[in-house]
Amino acid sequence: MILVFGDTGQVARELQQLGTVMALGREEANLSDPQACADAIRHHSPDAVINAAAYTAVDKAETDKEKA
Repeated sequence: MILVFGDTGQVARELQQLGTVMALGREEANLSDPQACADAIRHHSPDAVINAAAYTAVDKAETDKEKA
């Protein structure tokens, strides 16, 4: 099974078509919380992990550099 961070984006949606993919959203594993991500990986025991999450608020990224 492949674990994908970022469940609503185009990459995650396409990967889910494979059938052996579990996509997690911010609610299940917020990328700003490394421990939550590590816990999710341990819990699901995937064969591979793909980070398909993205910060898409481009204009806001200029003022919120740390989060972006």
